[in-house]
Order: sequence, then C-alpha cells, then structure tokens
Amino acid sequence: MISTSSMGAIVGTYVSVLVLLGVLASVGSIVTYIIIVVANRAEPDPTGNRTSAIYHVGTAFIALWLEIAGVITIFVTLFALIGAGNKTYFSTEVHPLGDSTIRGITIGLLLSIVGGYTALTHRAKAIDLASSDVLETSPSKRVVRSYAAVVSFICVIVVVITLLALVWSVLGLIAPGVYRTGARTDDLRMLLDESTVLAVFGWVFSTHRHLVGVH
Repeated sequence: MISTSSMGAIVGTYVSVLVLLGVLASVGSIVTYIIIVVANRAEPDPTGNRTSAIYHVGTAFIALWLEIAGVITIFVTLFALIGAGNKTYFSTEVHPLGDSTIRGITIGLLLSIVGGYTALTHRAKAIDLASSDVLETSPSKRVVRSYAAVVSFICVIVVVITLLALVWSVLGLIAPGVYRTGARTDDLRMLLDESTVLAVFGWVFSTHRHLVGVH
C-alpha cells in the first residue's frame, strides 16, 4: 500500500520532469543565444562550420542536463529506500515501495541514456568541426569554447552551493539538536543526495573544463 506522501512524491516526480523540460528549453535558448553572440561576430567563416557547431553544442547543452537529471534521479530514488521499510502504505498496489522505486529508476535510466548518448554524439561532432579548422580564432572553436565555459561556470556554482549544503548536513548528523530538527534518517538521505549532486557536477566539470582550450 502506498501512503499519501509517497503518492505525492510520485506525482511530484512527473511534475518536476515537466518543469525541468520547460526550464531546459528556456535556458537552452538563452545559452544558445549567448554562444551565438560570442562566436557569431561579423568575422568571416571560411569553412562554414560555425552554424553546424552552434547547432551541435546547443543540442549537447540541453541533452547534458537531461543526462544529469537522470543520473541524480536514479541515486535519489535508491537513497529514498533508506528507512522506507518502517512506513505504512495504503494502496491497491501489491508492491507499492518496489513499484515506485522501479518507476523512479526507469525515469532516471531513460533520461540518462537518451540524454547521455545525445550529448556525447553532438559534443563529439562539435569538437570535430572545431578541430578541423586551422585557425585558433576560428568561429567554430569559439563556439565550442563558449559552450565549455558556460557548462563549467554552472558546474562551479552548483558545486559551491551543494558543498555548503553538504557541510550543513554533516553538522546536522554530528549535532542534530543544534543544526537539524528532523529525523537522522532524513539527514542521512539528504547527505547522500547532496553527495551525489556534488559528484555528478564535479565529473561534468572535469570532462568539460579542458574543452575551453580546444585546439
């Protein structure tokens, strides 16, 4: 049986995905515009790679955040199992906890696989276009560098904020009466969620930082 809070969490997951898609579309449009402004100056583009490079990095940018959302969803869903066995469930489902976990993992896998493959292939094509240009100041190289710089900047901001939240969670586990008022199990899940976000964005930063100096 599934509790009202669990049902709310499931509905919230789907709503969050829809909101995420809307945000990604908006942010992707803004970032693509920024990249175009930076790289699409009135300078000549002898190879004609600039437009294709903008298309590939724009697609890779949106797909990258889908991949990130998918990976984080998988781990958060698994961490939600901690302490879940002690709850009372009210539902017609035979295995409410297991079913909701499978749904969350399925959503995460779909986002991470589709988003990861799309981001990887389009990023690789953009890098190939940039590498084919001889001039270091070519428009396609500036497009890829701008994309890498934007992703790296966002990752740094997320890592810094998440690191602060993680330290607070650690303090909550050490002195729950001072820093936290909830159950220690909730604090532990929060700590694991924050650690996942920190690890994922740290990995994304490490894989994109070197593209700023792509040759």
